[in-house]
Amino acid sequence: MKKTNRFDEDQPFLLRKFREPVLDPSTGMTNEEIRQALAARVSDWDDLPRPVGKARVFEFICDNMAIAIGPHDLFPTFACHNRHRRPFDVVKNHWDGILNQRLKHWNDILEGNRVGRFMLWKDFDHSVPDWDDTLRLGFAGILRRAMEAKAQHAANGTLDDDARAYFDGIEITYRCIHRTLTRFADLARAEAAAEDDPRRLRVAASIEAVRDREPRSIYEALQFIYLYFMFSEHIDFMQVRSLGNMDRQLIGLYEDDLRTGRDTEEGVRECFDYFFMQWISINNYWGQPAYLGGTKADGSTEINALSYLILDELGKLRAMTPKFQLKINHNTPRAFLRRALAMVRDHNASLVFICEPGLWRILMAHGASAEEARTCDIRGCYEAGILGKSNGTGSAHINLLKAIEFALNNGTDPVSGTKAGLETGEAESLATFDDFYAAVCRQIGKTVADGITYTNEYEPCLEQVNPANVFSPTIRNSLRTARDGFARGCVYNSTGILFIGAATAVDALLAVRKYVYELGVVSLAELRDILNRNWEGAEKLRTRILNDPLKYGNGIPEVDAFAADFCHTFASFVNGVPNARGGCYRASIHTARQFIELGKRTGATPDGRAFGDEMSKNASPTMGMDRQGVTALIRSMTTLNPLDFPGDFPLDVMLLPATVRGEEGLEAMEALVKTYMERSGWAIHFNIFSPEELIEAQKHPEKYEGLQVRVCGWNTRFNDMDKREQDAYIARALNIAD
Repeated sequence: MKKTNRFDEDQPFLLRKFREPVLDPSTGMTNEEIRQALAARVSDWDDLPRPVGKARVFEFICDNMAIAIGPHDLFPTFACHNRHRRPFDVVKNHWDGILNQRLKHWNDILEGNRVGRFMLWKDFDHSVPDWDDTLRLGFAGILRRAMEAKAQHAANGTLDDDARAYFDGIEITYRCIHRTLTRFADLARAEAAAEDDPRRLRVAASIEAVRDREPRSIYEALQFIYLYFMFSEHIDFMQVRSLGNMDRQLIGLYEDDLRTGRDTEEGVRECFDYFFMQWISINNYWGQPAYLGGTKADGSTEINALSYLILDELGKLRAMTPKFQLKINHNTPRAFLRRALAMVRDHNASLVFICEPGLWRILMAHGASAEEARTCDIRGCYEAGILGKSNGTGSAHINLLKAIEFALNNGTDPVSGTKAGLETGEAESLATFDDFYAAVCRQIGKTVADGITYTNEYEPCLEQVNPANVFSPTIRNSLRTARDGFARGCVYNSTGILFIGAATAVDALLAVRKYVYELGVVSLAELRDILNRNWEGAEKLRTRILNDPLKYGNGIPEVDAFAADFCHTFASFVNGVPNARGGCYRASIHTARQFIELGKRTGATPDGRAFGDEMSKNASPTMGMDRQGVTALIRSMTTLNPLDFPGDFPLDVMLLPATVRGEEGLEAMEALVKTYMERSGWAIHFNIFSPEELIEAQKHPEKYEGLQVRVCGWNTRFNDMDKREQDAYIARALNIAD
C-alpha cells in the first residue's frame, strides 16, 4: 500500500496546485484551450433562453476540462483554475457586448470612469449561497429541491416560459455537476487501484458522498464547500463571497467525528490545512472570505472548540487567505479575542473584527428583523447580508474629491479638460464658504444621481448576461419566485454606492473654509490655479496646510461635527432610493482599491494632497493626518452616524509594535476593539508596523518575503505593492512614531 504523505510533505505541491497545475492531457483541455474553444463558437448559444444557454456553456466546460486527483491532496484539481481568465468570461463578455449596444448611457459610463468622476461597472458576480441549507442538502438535494419547486409552479400555473427556462438552466447545470463529480470519483478510484493509494480512495468516497447526499463529516463538508466554490466561481462565473459561518455550521459534524471515532482532532486539523491551501494556491488578490463566531438565540456565544482550531491552523499557515471575519460581542470569550489579536499583532493572519452591537443596530434601522440581524452573513471585505435572503451588488464608486475639483472649476475636470460636472459657478462667484460647500454637494448629488440612472438601466439585465444557475437554487425565495437568485430572486436585492475619499474631502473642505474664507490667505480662484499647477510655486502654503492640525481623525469636535454633517449629506443621496431590482440603494464608506485608482485620476486638492496621490480609505483619516493617537481616531470615526452607511462602516488602525508588546499590549488592543464596539462601530482591522521595519523591507525585500499589509479588507505582501503605495504606509508609520 502506498505511503500517505504528511501535510508538511505535501505543502510545496499544494502551493503550486493552481499556479502550476499538473493535469493529465488525456482527461481534457487546459483552461486556455477551453477559452479558445469557446471563443471559436461564442455565438452558438445566443438564440437559447439565457439560463439554458449559460447551462450549455457550463456543460461544455465541465465535460471538456482536464481534471486530476493528485497524490498530495484531499481535493480534486480543475483545469478551470485561473480566476482572472475564467473560461466563461469569453461568453459573458460577448453577451455583455450585446447588452452594451442597447444601453443609452454606456458611453457616459465610460467617460465618467475615464475622468475619475466615479468608477462604475456592472456587478455580475458577488454571491453567498445559503450555506445552512446547502450543507443539509448536498448537490443531489439542491437539485431535488429545485425540481420540487418546478413541479409546484407547474401545479400552480406559474410555470411560464421564463420560469421554465430558469428551472431548465438549473437542472442542466446540476445534472452536469453530478456527471462531473462521477468523473472525478471514477478517476480517483482508477488511480487508487493502479497505485494502491488509500488517500485517493478517501477522496473518491467523499466526492461520491456529497454528490448523492448531505455531508456527514468535517471532511465531506469541506469537500462540498470546495466543490461548490469551484463550480460557482471558476466555471459559472459567480464569485462565492463567503465560505460561511464555518465554526457554527460545522461544529456538529466536528463533535460527531470525534464522538464516533470517524476522525480525530489531528485528522480534522489536517483537513483544514489542506482545505485552506486551496485558496492560498489560488492566491486571489482580494482574498477568500469566511467568518467565525456570532451570538446564539439565547444570547450566548457561537464561539466553540472549532473556532479555536480554525484560528490555530490559520496561524500555523501564516496565510493571507482565506481571510476570516470574526463576529465579536460582549459574550465573546476573552481567550478567543486575545488569541486573534495576538495573531494580528504578530503579522500572522488576515483577520477583521466585526462588532455585532453596531452591526445589528445598522441592519435593523434599515429594515432587518432582530433575528435576521443576529444571523446575518458577513461577506466580501466587511459587508453584511441577511442569511439566505439577500443579494447585494456594488455599482458605483463615487469620487468625492472630484466633486471638489468640479466646484472649483465650474464643472470642468482640470485633469482631462472635460466638462464633466455641473456648472455651479466660477470660483470668483462663490462668495462664502456656504456657497462653495453647496456647490460641492450639488456636484456629488449629480454624480450620485447619474450613477443611479446608469445602474438602473443595466441592472434589470444582469440575468441576461450572467444567469446564476449554480447559486439560484440555494436561495429559497429564488425557487419560490422562479427568479434568478443573483439578479432579483432574493427577498432583499440591494445595490451599493461606495463613497471614496471621505476624510480627505473633509480635510480639503475645511482647508478652503479656513485659508480662503476665514483667513483670506488666498482667494478661491487663486487656490484653483495653484491646485491646477499641482502646488507649483505655492510650496509654503501647501506645507502650512499639511501641517495644520485641523484634520479629521484627531478627535477635534469641530472637525468631527463637520465630517458627520458632510457624510450624512452625501449618504442621504443614496439610502432608500429604489433600485431596478425591487430593492433599494445603500451607501457605503468602503473604498476597496479605489482610494488608489481614483486618486490617480484626481488632481491636487486643497488639503495639501498632490496630483495622483491616494486619498483616504474607508472611514479612516487621510494617510498620516491622524496625529493624536488611536483613541482620538476612534472618537472621530464614531462621531459619524453609522446608520448613514448600511453598506458597511469599516475603520483601519495602524499601531507601532512597541505599543502592543506583551500582555499589556494585548490588553491595549482588546480595549481598543471594545471601545470601538461600545461606540457602535461595525468593522475594525489593524496594521502593526514600525517605520524602520517598512523602510528595511523596501530596501531588502528578500528578507521580508512574508511581511503582510492590510490594504482594505484583505492582506497583500508588502513586496507586491508598488513603491508609491509602500511609501504611503511608511509615511503613516513615521507619523505615528512622531
